[in-house]
Amino acid sequence: MSKPLVTVIIPVYNVEEFLPQCLNSIVEQTYDNIEIIAIDDGSTDNSLEILRKYELDYSNIKIISRKNSGPSNTRNAGIDEAKGKYIYFLDSDDYILPNLFEKLIQLMEEKNLDLIRFGVEPFVDGIEFELDTKQYDFRENFEKGKVYGKNELLAVNLNAFSAIVYAYIIKRELLTKNEIKFKPGILHEDELFTLEVFLNAHSAMYEENFYYKRRYRENSIMTSQDSQKIKKSFDSYCILIEEMNKLLEKYSDILEVTLIKKRILSVYIGLIYKKIDKKYKKRKLSEIKGVNKIDHLYYTLKYNVKSILR
Repeated sequence: MSKPLVTVIIPVYNVEEFLPQCLNSIVEQTYDNIEIIAIDDGSTDNSLEILRKYELDYSNIKIISRKNSGPSNTRNAGIDEAKGKYIYFLDSDDYILPNLFEKLIQLMEEKNLDLIRFGVEPFVDGIEFELDTKQYDFRENFEKGKVYGKNELLAVNLNAFSAIVYAYIIKRELLTKNEIKFKPGILHEDELFTLEVFLNAHSAMYEENFYYKRRYRENSIMTSQDSQKIKKSFDSYCILIEEMNKLLEKYSDILEVTLIKKRILSVYIGLIYKKIDKKYKKRKLSEIKGVNKIDHLYYTLKYNVKSILR
């Protein structure tokens, strides 16, 4: 069987401590037809120097250096440069197991899959953080070895949606044909991107092995307690809901609409629980469209009751 080219896209920003482990996990893959596009997004530490050293040692690594413009623009630049039949997004502070592509590309080829999803194992590095170790484990939701058609995939993701883009290998044609890219200027850009991928995928599988190691570290978006970062996170989710409402104008199938509305509500509930100025939160939530009054009252009341009990 031929080995189709796989493009690995890595956005890099100030991760000198973790970058070698990330890069080693790719160059040591047992699959040998990989192009690596690493985009340094204006790092101020030694990340770019580390990338340049790997570029000298490995002919399949391409380095792009640019002014800081955020992870969405960085990933989009990688998509534009990609030549592989398949695309994979890897975060530069995480790493993957050495047989990821050998095992999963074979399945994608044999089953003619648009995407394959797999298990992610989170771990805490150097901080105290309450971690749900099963948050990326969806073995109970998917049938082992089953190929899911579009409607089946949409249906299962009503209860098993996960936005993390590094848990999927995607056929590049799915992205280019449907003009799917990351929305610039926001955090949590995976939420919208992955949703559109699911809305356009016609064949997919879930591989239950934990091929990805997800690091929770100090000052990351997920663990930061900085008030400005929390506010930007909140505002980004508000923008994401606006964009998801726009998708309702584009997709009309009942399962498509149901999944989009489910994601809108899920993100909205998360906003209710965000620890941010109460007056600001109330004003921003009142401006959001796409959530009915009953759901708003129910989840707001539920949050208030929990706050009182705490």
